[in-house]
Amino acid sequence: MSGVVIVGAGLTGLSAAYHLGEAGVRARLLEALEEPGGACRTLERDGFSFDLTGHLLHLRLAESVPLLKGLGIWRQLHRRQRRAGILLKGCVTPYPIQIHTHRLPPEVRRDCVLGFVRAVMSPSEHPEEEKTFATWVWERFGEGFARHFFFPYNEKLYCTPAAELTTEWVGRYVPRPGLEEVIDGAFGLHRTPVGYNATFFYPRRGGIRLLADALAGRVPQLELRRPVTAVELEARRLTVADGETLTWDTLVWTAPLTTLTHLAADLPPQLVAAARVLRAVAVINVNLGVRGPAPRREHWLYVPEARFPFYRVGFPSNHGEVAPPGHHTVSVEVSLPAGAPAPPGLEEACLSALLEMGLLKSRDDVVCRATARLDPAYVVYDRARPKAVAALRAGLRQAGVLLAGRWAEWKYSTMEDALWDGAAVARRLRP
Repeated sequence: MSGVVIVGAGLTGLSAAYHLGEAGVRARLLEALEEPGGACRTLERDGFSFDLTGHLLHLRLAESVPLLKGLGIWRQLHRRQRRAGILLKGCVTPYPIQIHTHRLPPEVRRDCVLGFVRAVMSPSEHPEEEKTFATWVWERFGEGFARHFFFPYNEKLYCTPAAELTTEWVGRYVPRPGLEEVIDGAFGLHRTPVGYNATFFYPRRGGIRLLADALAGRVPQLELRRPVTAVELEARRLTVADGETLTWDTLVWTAPLTTLTHLAADLPPQLVAAARVLRAVAVINVNLGVRGPAPRREHWLYVPEARFPFYRVGFPSNHGEVAPPGHHTVSVEVSLPAGAPAPPGLEEACLSALLEMGLLKSRDDVVCRATARLDPAYVVYDRARPKAVAALRAGLRQAGVLLAGRWAEWKYSTMEDALWDGAAVARRLRP
Protein backbone atom coordinates (compact mmCIF):
# COMPACT_ATOMS: atom_id res chain seq x y z
CA MET A 1 0.00 0.00 0.00
CA SER A 2 1.40 3.39 -0.98
CA GLY A 3 1.28 6.52 1.10
CA VAL A 4 3.74 8.75 2.91
CA VAL A 5 7.09 7.29 3.96
CA ILE A 6 9.61 9.33 5.94
CA VAL A 7 13.28 8.32 6.10
CA GLY A 8 15.35 9.55 9.02
CA ALA A 9 14.13 10.06 12.59
CA GLY A 10 16.18 13.13 13.37
CA LEU A 11 14.34 16.26 14.47
CA THR A 12 13.03 17.02 10.98
CA GLY A 13 11.70 13.52 10.36
CA LEU A 14 10.18 13.29 13.82
CA SER A 15 8.57 16.70 13.46
CA ALA A 16 7.16 15.83 10.03
CA ALA A 17 5.65 12.58 11.35
CA TYR A 18 4.29 14.32 14.46
CA HIS A 19 2.62 17.14 12.53
CA LEU A 20 1.21 14.75 9.95
CA GLY A 21 -0.23 12.66 12.77
CA GLU A 22 -1.81 15.75 14.31
CA ALA A 23 -3.51 16.32 10.94
CA GLY A 24 -4.73 12.73 10.74
CA VAL A 25 -2.22 11.57 8.12
CA ARG A 26 -0.47 8.28 8.87
CA ALA A 27 3.15 8.06 7.76
CA ARG A 28 5.72 5.34 8.31
CA LEU A 29 8.95 6.74 9.76
CA LEU A 30 12.06 4.62 9.16
CA GLU A 31 15.24 5.08 11.20
CA ALA A 32 18.46 3.11 10.70
CA LEU A 33 19.67 3.47 14.29
CA GLU A 34 18.32 1.84 17.42
CA GLU A 35 17.16 5.15 18.87
CA PRO A 36 15.62 8.33 17.44
CA GLY A 37 17.14 11.79 17.28
CA GLY A 38 19.82 11.57 14.60
CA ALA A 39 22.51 14.06 15.55
CA CYS A 40 20.27 15.25 18.40
CA ARG A 41 21.02 12.21 20.55
CA THR A 42 22.64 11.79 23.95
CA LEU A 43 25.01 8.97 24.85
CA GLU A 44 24.67 7.61 28.39
CA ARG A 45 27.94 6.32 29.86
CA ASP A 46 28.69 5.53 33.53
CA GLY A 47 26.34 8.20 34.83
CA PHE A 48 27.45 10.82 32.26
CA SER A 49 25.19 12.20 29.51
CA PHE A 50 27.14 13.13 26.37
CA ASP A 51 25.41 14.98 23.53
CA LEU A 52 26.71 14.45 20.01
CA THR A 53 28.54 17.80 19.77
CA GLY A 54 27.10 21.01 21.16
CA HIS A 55 23.34 20.98 20.66
CA LEU A 56 21.61 24.01 22.13
CA LEU A 57 18.09 25.19 21.38
CA HIS A 58 17.97 28.76 20.06
CA LEU A 59 14.42 30.12 19.74
CA ARG A 60 13.53 33.05 17.50
CA LEU A 61 10.02 32.09 16.34
CA ALA A 62 7.01 32.81 18.55
CA GLU A 63 5.31 29.55 17.58
CA SER A 64 8.19 27.45 18.96
CA VAL A 65 7.15 27.94 22.59
CA PRO A 66 3.60 26.56 22.10
CA LEU A 67 5.11 23.58 20.26
CA LEU A 68 7.46 22.80 23.14
CA LYS A 69 4.63 23.26 25.64
CA GLY A 70 2.47 20.89 23.61
CA LEU A 71 5.25 18.31 23.74
CA GLY A 72 5.25 18.61 27.52
CA ILE A 73 8.91 19.62 27.91
CA TRP A 74 8.80 23.40 28.26
CA ARG A 75 9.19 23.34 32.04
CA GLN A 76 12.15 20.98 31.73
CA LEU A 77 14.13 23.51 29.68
CA HIS A 78 16.34 26.13 31.30
CA ARG A 79 16.98 29.47 29.59
CA ARG A 80 20.65 30.47 29.63
CA GLN A 81 22.57 33.58 28.70
CA ARG A 82 25.37 32.54 26.40
CA ARG A 83 28.85 32.42 27.89
CA ALA A 84 31.14 31.70 24.96
CA GLY A 85 34.73 32.66 24.35
CA ILE A 86 37.54 32.53 21.82
CA LEU A 87 40.87 31.06 22.89
CA LEU A 88 43.56 32.91 20.96
CA LYS A 89 47.23 33.53 21.68
CA GLY A 90 46.87 32.07 25.15
CA CYS A 91 43.99 34.41 26.06
CA VAL A 92 40.23 33.95 26.22
CA THR A 93 38.07 36.82 25.02
CA PRO A 94 34.26 36.75 24.90
CA TYR A 95 32.43 35.81 21.71
CA PRO A 96 31.80 37.40 19.26
CA ILE A 97 35.34 38.61 18.77
CA GLN A 98 34.16 41.60 16.70
CA ILE A 99 33.06 43.43 19.85
CA HIS A 100 35.31 41.81 22.44
CA THR A 101 38.96 42.36 21.62
CA HIS A 102 39.82 43.86 25.00
CA ARG A 103 41.20 40.62 26.47
CA LEU A 104 43.43 39.84 23.51
CA PRO A 105 47.15 40.71 23.39
CA PRO A 106 47.63 44.40 22.49
CA GLU A 107 49.17 43.68 19.08
CA VAL A 108 46.26 41.42 18.09
CA ARG A 109 43.75 43.98 19.34
CA ARG A 110 45.46 46.70 17.28
CA ASP A 111 45.42 44.55 14.14
CA CYS A 112 41.70 43.89 14.53
CA VAL A 113 40.56 47.42 15.33
CA LEU A 114 42.79 49.10 12.75
CA GLY A 115 41.74 46.61 10.09
CA PHE A 116 38.07 47.21 10.85
CA VAL A 117 38.49 50.99 10.62
CA ARG A 118 40.21 50.63 7.26
CA ALA A 119 37.44 48.31 6.05
CA VAL A 120 34.77 50.82 7.07
CA MET A 121 36.62 53.59 5.20
CA SER A 122 37.22 51.55 2.03
CA PRO A 123 34.53 51.10 -0.63
CA SER A 124 33.63 47.54 -1.63
CA GLU A 125 35.52 46.30 -4.67
CA HIS A 126 33.32 43.27 -5.34
CA PRO A 127 29.61 43.02 -6.27
CA GLU A 128 27.65 41.08 -3.67
CA GLU A 129 26.95 38.17 -6.00
CA GLU A 130 30.67 37.73 -6.73
CA LYS A 131 31.93 37.81 -3.16
CA THR A 132 33.55 34.75 -1.68
CA PHE A 133 33.55 34.28 2.07
CA ALA A 134 37.15 35.54 2.05
CA THR A 135 36.36 38.82 0.28
CA TRP A 136 33.17 39.24 2.32
CA VAL A 137 35.09 38.94 5.61
CA TRP A 138 37.92 41.18 4.39
CA GLU A 139 35.56 43.96 3.32
CA ARG A 140 33.20 43.58 6.27
CA PHE A 141 35.62 43.08 9.18
CA GLY A 142 39.07 43.95 7.90
CA GLU A 143 42.45 42.29 7.69
CA GLY A 144 43.03 41.77 11.42
CA PHE A 145 39.80 39.94 12.22
CA ALA A 146 40.18 37.94 9.01
CA ARG A 147 43.73 36.81 9.73
CA HIS A 148 43.41 36.14 13.45
CA PHE A 149 39.98 34.53 13.59
CA PHE A 150 37.61 34.27 10.62
CA PHE A 151 39.99 32.63 8.16
CA PRO A 152 41.73 30.15 10.48
CA TYR A 153 38.55 29.16 12.35
CA ASN A 154 36.37 28.59 9.30
CA GLU A 155 39.12 26.90 7.32
CA LYS A 156 39.67 24.59 10.29
CA LEU A 157 35.94 23.84 10.56
CA TYR A 158 35.20 23.40 6.85
CA CYS A 159 38.59 21.98 5.81
CA THR A 160 38.35 24.39 2.88
CA PRO A 161 40.18 27.64 1.99
CA ALA A 162 38.10 30.71 2.78
CA ALA A 163 38.35 31.81 -0.86
CA GLU A 164 36.43 28.66 -1.92
CA LEU A 165 33.51 29.26 0.45
CA THR A 166 30.48 31.33 -0.48
CA THR A 167 28.46 33.66 1.74
CA GLU A 168 25.05 31.93 1.49
CA TRP A 169 25.28 30.59 5.03
CA VAL A 170 26.47 33.65 6.94
CA GLY A 171 23.17 35.55 7.31
CA ARG A 172 22.17 35.78 10.96
CA TYR A 173 25.17 33.69 12.07
CA VAL A 174 27.94 36.30 11.62
CA PRO A 175 26.81 39.70 12.97
CA ARG A 176 28.58 42.86 11.87
CA PRO A 177 28.97 45.54 14.56
CA GLY A 178 29.20 49.25 14.02
CA LEU A 179 32.47 51.16 14.46
CA GLU A 180 31.41 52.45 17.87
CA GLU A 181 30.75 48.89 19.07
CA VAL A 182 34.18 47.74 17.90
CA ILE A 183 35.87 50.63 19.70
CA ASP A 184 33.85 49.97 22.85
CA GLY A 185 34.81 46.30 22.59
CA ALA A 186 38.49 47.15 22.48
CA PHE A 187 38.15 48.83 25.89
CA GLY A 188 35.82 46.27 27.48
CA LEU A 189 32.86 48.63 27.36
CA HIS A 190 30.45 46.55 25.26
CA ARG A 191 27.76 44.90 27.37
CA THR A 192 24.84 44.15 25.00
CA PRO A 193 24.43 40.49 23.93
CA VAL A 194 24.85 40.02 20.19
CA GLY A 195 24.04 37.18 17.79
CA TYR A 196 21.37 34.56 17.14
CA ASN A 197 22.70 32.42 20.00
CA ALA A 198 22.90 35.13 22.67
CA THR A 199 20.43 33.05 24.68
CA PHE A 200 19.58 29.38 24.45
CA PHE A 201 17.48 26.69 26.11
CA TYR A 202 18.82 23.40 27.40
CA PRO A 203 17.30 20.57 29.46
CA ARG A 204 17.84 20.97 33.18
CA ARG A 205 19.18 17.43 33.30
CA GLY A 206 19.94 14.48 31.08
CA GLY A 207 21.02 16.07 27.78
CA ILE A 208 19.45 17.22 24.56
CA ARG A 209 17.80 13.89 23.74
CA LEU A 210 14.82 15.20 25.73
CA LEU A 211 13.50 16.97 22.62
CA ALA A 212 13.81 14.02 20.24
CA ASP A 213 12.37 11.61 22.81
CA ALA A 214 9.35 13.88 23.36
CA LEU A 215 8.60 13.89 19.63
CA ALA A 216 9.25 10.18 19.25
CA GLY A 217 6.75 9.41 22.01
CA ARG A 218 4.05 10.98 19.85
CA VAL A 219 4.91 9.14 16.63
CA PRO A 220 3.22 5.71 16.75
CA GLN A 221 4.64 4.52 13.43
CA LEU A 222 8.31 5.06 14.28
CA GLU A 223 10.31 2.03 13.12
CA LEU A 224 13.84 1.77 14.57
CA ARG A 225 16.68 -0.41 13.25
CA ARG A 226 15.18 -0.10 9.77
CA PRO A 227 17.99 1.09 7.46
CA VAL A 228 17.07 1.66 3.82
CA THR A 229 19.33 -0.36 1.52
CA ALA A 230 17.99 0.54 -1.94
CA VAL A 231 15.81 3.18 -3.59
CA GLU A 232 14.09 2.81 -6.97
CA LEU A 233 12.93 6.22 -8.07
CA GLU A 234 10.97 5.22 -11.18
CA ALA A 235 9.06 2.50 -9.33
CA ARG A 236 8.72 4.69 -6.23
CA ARG A 237 9.91 1.78 -4.13
CA LEU A 238 12.51 1.34 -1.40
CA THR A 239 13.97 -1.72 0.25
CA VAL A 240 14.72 -2.07 3.96
CA ALA A 241 17.58 -4.17 5.34
CA ASP A 242 15.26 -7.00 6.39
CA GLY A 243 14.05 -7.34 2.80
CA GLU A 244 10.71 -5.56 3.08
CA THR A 245 9.84 -3.29 0.17
CA LEU A 246 7.70 -0.19 0.54
CA THR A 247 6.15 1.94 -2.16
CA TRP A 248 5.34 5.59 -1.76
CA ASP A 249 3.14 8.30 -3.09
CA THR A 250 5.44 10.73 -1.31
CA LEU A 251 8.84 9.96 0.16
CA VAL A 252 10.03 12.55 2.67
CA TRP A 253 13.80 12.23 2.84
CA THR A 254 15.48 13.80 5.88
CA ALA A 255 18.68 11.71 5.95
CA PRO A 256 21.80 13.03 4.15
CA LEU A 257 21.18 13.84 0.50
CA THR A 258 24.33 11.96 -0.49
CA THR A 259 22.97 8.80 1.14
CA LEU A 260 19.90 8.98 -1.09
CA THR A 261 21.93 9.58 -4.24
CA HIS A 262 24.14 6.60 -3.37
CA LEU A 263 21.17 4.28 -2.78
CA ALA A 264 19.20 5.29 -5.88
CA ALA A 265 20.53 3.00 -8.62
CA ASP A 266 18.33 4.63 -11.27
CA LEU A 267 19.37 8.20 -10.51
CA PRO A 268 19.64 9.98 -13.87
CA PRO A 269 23.23 10.66 -15.04
CA GLN A 270 22.88 14.43 -14.73
CA LEU A 271 21.84 14.02 -11.09
CA VAL A 272 24.68 11.59 -10.44
CA ALA A 273 27.01 14.32 -11.69
CA ALA A 274 25.32 16.88 -9.45
CA ALA A 275 25.67 14.65 -6.40
CA ARG A 276 29.40 14.19 -7.02
CA VAL A 277 30.16 17.87 -6.42
CA LEU A 278 28.49 18.03 -2.99
CA ARG A 279 31.06 18.49 -0.23
CA ALA A 280 30.84 18.17 3.54
CA VAL A 281 32.94 17.64 6.62
CA ALA A 282 32.68 15.03 9.32
CA VAL A 283 33.14 15.79 13.01
CA ILE A 284 34.86 13.53 15.50
CA ASN A 285 33.35 14.33 18.88
CA VAL A 286 35.54 13.32 21.83
CA ASN A 287 33.49 13.40 25.04
CA LEU A 288 35.14 13.20 28.44
CA GLY A 289 33.84 12.67 31.94
CA VAL A 290 36.26 14.40 34.29
CA ARG A 291 36.68 14.62 38.06
CA GLY A 292 36.17 17.97 39.72
CA PRO A 293 34.46 21.19 38.63
CA ALA A 294 34.65 22.55 35.09
CA PRO A 295 37.89 24.47 34.48
CA ARG A 296 36.09 27.56 33.15
CA ARG A 297 32.64 29.13 33.37
CA GLU A 298 32.06 29.40 29.60
CA HIS A 299 29.62 27.08 27.91
CA TRP A 300 32.02 26.67 24.99
CA LEU A 301 35.23 28.06 23.48
CA TYR A 302 36.17 28.55 19.82
CA VAL A 303 39.73 27.49 19.01
CA PRO A 304 40.98 28.96 15.71
CA GLU A 305 44.71 28.22 16.01
CA ALA A 306 45.92 25.42 13.73
CA ARG A 307 48.31 23.98 16.34
CA PHE A 308 45.35 22.61 18.30
CA PRO A 309 43.47 19.68 16.73
CA PHE A 310 39.93 20.81 17.57
CA TYR A 311 37.95 23.86 16.50
CA ARG A 312 35.67 23.98 19.55
CA VAL A 313 35.62 22.70 23.11
CA GLY A 314 32.53 22.82 25.31
CA PHE A 315 31.66 22.26 28.96
CA PRO A 316 28.07 20.97 28.96
CA SER A 317 28.06 20.68 32.74
CA ASN A 318 27.95 24.48 32.79
CA HIS A 319 24.44 24.50 31.30
CA GLY A 320 22.85 21.23 32.42
CA GLU A 321 23.07 18.36 34.90
CA VAL A 322 24.90 15.82 32.76
CA ALA A 323 27.53 14.41 35.13
CA PRO A 324 27.60 12.63 38.50
CA PRO A 325 28.27 14.83 41.57
CA GLY A 326 31.86 15.97 41.76
CA HIS A 327 32.44 15.63 38.01
CA HIS A 328 32.02 17.59 34.79
CA THR A 329 31.90 16.86 31.08
CA VAL A 330 34.06 18.13 28.22
CA SER A 331 33.06 18.00 24.55
CA VAL A 332 35.81 18.34 21.94
CA GLU A 333 35.04 18.68 18.21
CA VAL A 334 37.51 17.87 15.42
CA SER A 335 36.66 18.43 11.78
CA LEU A 336 37.89 16.42 8.78
CA PRO A 337 36.65 15.87 5.22
CA ALA A 338 33.58 13.65 5.00
CA GLY A 339 34.55 10.02 4.63
CA ALA A 340 38.17 10.59 5.66
CA PRO A 341 39.60 8.35 8.41
CA ALA A 342 40.33 9.90 11.78
CA PRO A 343 44.04 10.56 12.32
CA PRO A 344 45.71 7.93 14.52
CA GLY A 345 46.09 8.98 18.13
CA LEU A 346 43.44 11.70 17.83
CA GLU A 347 42.03 11.25 21.35
CA GLU A 348 45.46 11.52 22.92
CA ALA A 349 46.26 14.58 20.81
CA CYS A 350 43.08 16.20 22.10
CA LEU A 351 44.00 15.37 25.70
CA SER A 352 47.47 16.85 25.19
CA ALA A 353 45.93 20.05 23.80
CA LEU A 354 43.52 20.33 26.74
CA LEU A 355 46.44 19.93 29.14
CA GLU A 356 48.43 22.63 27.33
CA MET A 357 45.45 24.98 27.42
CA GLY A 358 44.93 24.41 31.13
CA LEU A 359 41.49 22.91 30.50
CA LEU A 360 42.52 19.55 31.96
CA LYS A 361 44.69 19.13 35.04
CA SER A 362 45.71 15.52 34.53
CA ARG A 363 44.91 12.60 32.27
CA ASP A 364 44.17 10.67 35.45
CA ASP A 365 41.16 12.92 36.07
CA VAL A 366 39.42 11.51 32.99
CA VAL A 367 37.15 8.74 34.26
CA CYS A 368 34.97 8.20 31.18
CA ARG A 369 35.36 8.60 27.42
CA ALA A 370 32.85 8.38 24.58
CA THR A 371 33.94 9.24 21.05
CA ALA A 372 31.38 9.58 18.27
CA ARG A 373 31.52 10.46 14.59
CA LEU A 374 28.99 12.61 12.72
CA ASP A 375 29.39 12.17 8.98
CA PRO A 376 28.29 14.40 7.37
CA ALA A 377 28.22 17.06 10.07
CA TYR A 378 28.50 20.37 8.18
CA VAL A 379 27.96 20.91 4.47
CA VAL A 380 30.50 22.99 2.56
CA TYR A 381 29.00 26.06 0.91
CA ASP A 382 30.99 26.40 -2.29
CA ARG A 383 30.04 27.72 -5.73
CA ALA A 384 29.01 24.30 -7.02
CA ARG A 385 26.50 23.67 -4.22
CA PRO A 386 23.45 25.84 -5.20
CA LYS A 387 23.13 24.53 -8.75
CA ALA A 388 23.72 20.92 -7.70
CA VAL A 389 21.16 21.01 -4.86
CA ALA A 390 18.57 22.74 -7.06
CA ALA A 391 18.99 20.10 -9.78
CA LEU A 392 18.68 17.24 -7.30
CA ARG A 393 15.67 18.77 -5.58
CA ALA A 394 13.83 19.24 -8.88
CA GLY A 395 14.75 15.82 -10.26
CA LEU A 396 13.80 13.97 -7.10
CA ARG A 397 10.51 15.85 -6.81
CA GLN A 398 9.44 14.28 -10.11
CA ALA A 399 9.72 10.87 -8.40
CA GLY A 400 7.60 12.00 -5.45
CA VAL A 401 10.61 12.64 -3.20
CA LEU A 402 10.61 15.73 -0.97
CA LEU A 403 13.86 16.82 0.68
CA ALA A 404 13.49 18.25 4.18
CA GLY A 405 15.93 19.36 6.84
CA ARG A 406 19.57 20.22 7.25
CA TRP A 407 21.20 17.19 5.66
CA ALA A 408 18.62 16.37 3.01
CA GLU A 409 18.57 19.97 1.79
CA TRP A 410 22.36 20.16 2.16
CA LYS A 411 22.36 23.33 4.25
CA TYR A 412 23.32 24.79 7.61
CA SER A 413 20.47 25.29 10.08
CA THR A 414 19.54 25.13 13.76
CA MET A 415 17.50 22.71 15.86
CA GLU A 416 14.56 25.10 15.74
CA ASP A 417 14.84 25.22 11.96
CA ALA A 418 14.72 21.41 11.88
CA LEU A 419 11.47 21.37 13.83
CA TRP A 420 9.82 23.79 11.42
CA ASP A 421 11.31 22.16 8.31
CA GLY A 422 9.43 19.05 9.39
CA ALA A 423 6.26 21.01 10.06
CA ALA A 424 6.51 22.72 6.66
CA VAL A 425 6.70 19.47 4.72
CA ALA A 426 3.78 18.13 6.78
CA ARG A 427 1.71 21.18 5.78
CA ARG A 428 2.38 20.39 2.11
CA LEU A 429 1.05 16.85 2.55
CA ARG A 430 -2.05 17.52 4.64
CA PRO A 431 -5.35 16.88 2.84
